[in-house]
Amino acid sequence: MTDTVIPTKRDIVSVLDMKDDLEKILDKALKMKTEPPKARRPEPLKRKVLGMVFEKPSLRTRVSFEVGMQQLGGSAIYIGPDEVKIGKRESISDVANVLSRYVDGIMYRAFSNEVMVEFAGHASVPVINGLDDLEHPCQCAADLLTVLEKKGNLKGLQMAYVGDGNNVCNSLLLGCALVGMNMRAATPKDHGPNAGILAKANEIAEATGCVIETTTNPFLAAEGSDVIYTDTWVSMGQEAEKAERERLFMPYQVNEKLAEKANDDWIFMHCLPAHRGYEVSAEVIDGPHSVVFDQAENRMHAQKAILLSALK
Repeated sequence: MTDTVIPTKRDIVSVLDMKDDLEKILDKALKMKTEPPKARRPEPLKRKVLGMVFEKPSLRTRVSFEVGMQQLGGSAIYIGPDEVKIGKRESISDVANVLSRYVDGIMYRAFSNEVMVEFAGHASVPVINGLDDLEHPCQCAADLLTVLEKKGNLKGLQMAYVGDGNNVCNSLLLGCALVGMNMRAATPKDHGPNAGILAKANEIAEATGCVIETTTNPFLAAEGSDVIYTDTWVSMGQEAEKAERERLFMPYQVNEKLAEKANDDWIFMHCLPAHRGYEVSAEVIDGPHSVVFDQAENRMHAQKAILLSALK
């Protein structure tokens, strides 16, 4: 009698969960985006079902995952904030276990990384992080795909991240380090990226030959950059801090003066939703260097590649 081998499920809770094949995922995403329809493999996720659990609303996350699953031959079920209330109406473990009996994979958009990790630990099907308070790995994959598409390569490029050292910044630090892209993150004092993630990004960067830096000077960060990236200053759950955060972050606005420090062919990126006149000027986000809508489209292409790596 031989022991039954139970296959290990693939969770993508952190960018680090793609550390061994991030570049393959990006190459696959770019291929799926650009190859002619006749060359595409028909319905690789046929009859697969993705459960999408949302604690926070989202335009891009919901539509990109739902359409992506449809294009791959599968389907997606939306489960909204009022339908589950994980940890309140039902325990984290109960929701994870029940959903695992119904669907082939779960995309979870959560408030808490701690809950995200616990949820993935109880689920018996792959769990994909659609955002939590520590990381946004799917956004990072889409961002790197956009840079690859626009620049033709990633290694050795210079990214400037200007603004709040939030979940997007954290994931970009890890993602840039993994692909060998230099990154400077400029944030106000006490609003920098997660210390543990920064340390891990620096450790990875030593192996991949790039440089990860932090500063409080946005103009220093933008110097010689190929990419300037920013995000909203007030995330969901921070509305009470809005006035104070806007005052504190205003020197970190990405505008034409800041962009003068970048290389001539720089591109502007923002994960959206954007607030013109705050984290970015209208002249920049609506100008010729902006690639924000290509970036938004690439959420779907990157996530299709992630879905294939997790659910096939």
